[in-house]
Amino acid sequence: MKKWIWLAIAITLVWTASAIYSRHEAEWKNRSYEIMMPYDQIQEAAQSSAEEDKLLARLKKAGLTSISIEAETLHSLEKAGVVFTFERDELLKSLIIADESFSMPDLPSEGLFIYIHDTSFPVRQALEQVFGEQLSTMKIGKRTYYFVEGNPRKLNDIPLGYNERVIDRLTDQGFQVVLRLPDARYMTETNEFVLEQITSLKGEHVNKLLPTGEEIAGFPNELQKWGERWKEAGYALLSIEFTNMKGFVTVAKAMDAQVVRLHSLNLERRDPAEAVDVAIRAVKERNIRAVFLRMDSSKAPDKRINMAVNVIENIVKQMPSHYEAGASHPFAPIHQSLATKAMVVLGASLFLFLATAQLLPRLVAYAAFVGSFVLGALSMFTSISLFEQLLALGVGVLTPVYAAIPSSPIRRTKDIVWTYMRSIGISFVGIWWIVSLLYGNEYLAYIGEGFRGVKLVYVVPVLFVAAYVLWPYISKNPLAFAKKQLREPVKYWHLLVFAVGGAVFLYYISRTGNVGAASPLELAFRQKLEEWLYVRPRTKEFLLGFPVYVFALYLLKENMKKASFLLIIGVIGWLSIVNTFTHLHIPLYVSFIRTLYSLILGAIIGSIMIGMYRIFLKKRGMA
Repeated sequence: MKKWIWLAIAITLVWTASAIYSRHEAEWKNRSYEIMMPYDQIQEAAQSSAEEDKLLARLKKAGLTSISIEAETLHSLEKAGVVFTFERDELLKSLIIADESFSMPDLPSEGLFIYIHDTSFPVRQALEQVFGEQLSTMKIGKRTYYFVEGNPRKLNDIPLGYNERVIDRLTDQGFQVVLRLPDARYMTETNEFVLEQITSLKGEHVNKLLPTGEEIAGFPNELQKWGERWKEAGYALLSIEFTNMKGFVTVAKAMDAQVVRLHSLNLERRDPAEAVDVAIRAVKERNIRAVFLRMDSSKAPDKRINMAVNVIENIVKQMPSHYEAGASHPFAPIHQSLATKAMVVLGASLFLFLATAQLLPRLVAYAAFVGSFVLGALSMFTSISLFEQLLALGVGVLTPVYAAIPSSPIRRTKDIVWTYMRSIGISFVGIWWIVSLLYGNEYLAYIGEGFRGVKLVYVVPVLFVAAYVLWPYISKNPLAFAKKQLREPVKYWHLLVFAVGGAVFLYYISRTGNVGAASPLELAFRQKLEEWLYVRPRTKEFLLGFPVYVFALYLLKENMKKASFLLIIGVIGWLSIVNTFTHLHIPLYVSFIRTLYSLILGAIIGSIMIGMYRIFLKKRGMA
């Protein structure tokens, strides 16, 4: 029966291979990345129009491809010298200082007084559109002021529209212009024309949108509407890595996942050399295709400019030759046919049946098959992604356990090799189903949750293998075993072992995901590995999990029964490689290369451990 099931799994693997290849092709062919900077920082550093043109030319030569533009506000227009804004007391003081020869007017107490100094932006028309009846005009001396009643701080941040003159000037100089979507908290019915303007500005060099703030424009009630409008116009949406913006997922899905992943680098917080390394790693390892660079505004203008130019030049220079600087694009659409999805569900369900049957009673295995098949069917015929995510989680949790526990006795050296190769094969079959279940551009571009249950993949297999190893000692009389352990006297070294073990376990869990911190020594070691190998293997795999697993297999061959306890550590290698592929925004070929390094290096280090152990026994006269 087992052979027939593996034959059926093999057929489903062959059937679904084209879908895996389509994903790899979409990742491999998307080679263009862009380096982006905000226009307001460039404008501030330049300090004059003539200097700005020189700076733009210098940045372009260095490799800058794109510039982001925000919708103008009274605050930004004042910063650019287009308008002057005053609160009541400020205006009175300025009039006194100017020594105007007229009687002081009776001014409203709360609001903003606006004086238009430059006509490079249609301020008056924008104010009329946004504020309507709230806007009033008053003549004070020889000057005309506009007044808007309300909280000055809020009024200063309300979007008034994009400066089309600036956009035209930047595109004429060959830059891609990225429009920054306003924060929904500053949008009202009266300035919705700003979102309409976005649609009309779409062009060859204006084709991407970058959200700002905590709530994407359109939140909460018009996300679908604007997503569809921007999709029809031909825009792509930029997704800022490590941010969680309200409404983003809805807009991204309304735009058919036409999303480009962006990583933000702030030179105030990063050393230039580190910033270059981070940018390169983001592009080659995490499907990032846009790097957003912020200058160090704490430095003098010439120093911040030189630093930014140096960073851009080094990113372009050190980026792997597979990638090229230019306009970025969303990944080509990838889809699965209904027949392919059915094969994925069947293959994953059969795989879970085999995994469960090796570890638990056959009745549980049948229940696992039925349950997984039902989840898969629900995922096929509904739009609820939770079902496919639960099925993928089941595969992700059981695959490392299935791989780590040997299926037959180990008596010869070739049995060690066979068991290791079997574990590799099982792991890659499980990984295949995870990648096939969580399939589509929304996973590729990391829109939403991605793979759910990373912590479970790190914890459950370890606990499962631990229970499997302990079972022969407690199965005859679990209650008696527990009582015996509880009656044992506790010694100081016991407490020390528990404390150290608990600390190691907590550290191990804290290092999962993207939030774990590494020591400076480990970071330096990682960087060297990356320089030598293109992508670094995970240390918990090639220095811990796989060497210990190989060593455990050798000790089992030598009939050391308690060596099975080492499988508890060995399973870490198998769960880690599964976890590598659950990061669905990492290119498949990168995850494969990283895992291949870990498996080879882990086997070598494990063989060295075996050799050292044999030498030790020989010296002790025990060999």
